[in-house]
Amino acid sequence: MFRFSIRDIEVYHGAKVQDNKMYIDHFKARGKDIEHFFRDVIGRDKRYLIDSEKENTLTMAVTAAKSVLNKSNLSGEDLDMIIFSSQLPEYIAPPSSIHIHQALGCKVNCICYDINVNCTGMSTALEHTAKYMSVSDNINRALIIGCDYLNMTADPESEYCYGLYGDAACAMIIEKTTEEIGLLDSLYSIYSGEHNNILFPGCGFSNLFKVNDKKELLLNWSPLIKIEIEGAVHDIKTVLDRNNLTVNDIKMFCFSQYVYKNVEQLRSLLAIGEEKSLYVGGEYGYTGTTSPFIVLYKSLKEGLVKKGDYVMIWTVGAGTSNIAVLLKL
Repeated sequence: MFRFSIRDIEVYHGAKVQDNKMYIDHFKARGKDIEHFFRDVIGRDKRYLIDSEKENTLTMAVTAAKSVLNKSNLSGEDLDMIIFSSQLPEYIAPPSSIHIHQALGCKVNCICYDINVNCTGMSTALEHTAKYMSVSDNINRALIIGCDYLNMTADPESEYCYGLYGDAACAMIIEKTTEEIGLLDSLYSIYSGEHNNILFPGCGFSNLFKVNDKKELLLNWSPLIKIEIEGAVHDIKTVLDRNNLTVNDIKMFCFSQYVYKNVEQLRSLLAIGEEKSLYVGGEYGYTGTTSPFIVLYKSLKEGLVKKGDYVMIWTVGAGTSNIAVLLKL
């Protein structure tokens, strides 16, 4: 076990609540009826959107980070490490984590880096940070932040991405502990046969300053042939078996909120109910890297999980990459 405790977790989301009507009308004008698809397949009722003139991934991340520090009665000086997960940070030079470091007034001896594993990024950041902390005497407290602004990349002609996303950031503080809690196990699975199905920028960075049409910059999205739901179940059960646990031992499954039908399939294959696998995508929209952690946030906030409970995180990213993470809170 890689021991750590979650001191606090906070979420910031855009203030605008957008229901489905705008998107239904948008695609109806293009001869597409997407009402059933949005409601019953991807499971969207509404989503939170930011003010794109004033906000971005960095402003959202800083707001979430300040909120979790305030909730924890900590300051930037108390942090030994900052990891920022985003597939489209506001800046890549310097890393957005450096901007966050400045905004929080952090100390000089604080590790800062950004990570991009698309939608599996925050899960990967937590797993890597837990392992790094376990072998580093001077790293006792870390801030992990995830934030994606996927709406900026969406092609308005594609129902596979336009209208799916919500804008949110999640910030979590983890600390070393001597208690028997933290990261128990993890398992990655990569199905790279679909590596060209979701591309951003669509033109590739080498052509970024050559394109004449903005559309060439947008997310180039082809429907995934298959999201490995059976593979996800295999990975989840493998991790559980390795730790002498069963599905019944898990208090909450924090699944990717990308598509509601995927969550339904996972529930069926694992024989679990809604109370052990919250779906928040209908409220928040799909928020990318943060989506399973918003489930964790709501589960903690509503008292559905508590200290000592087992939690399983599973999510999927473009490419495709999959990660299952087993925690004991």
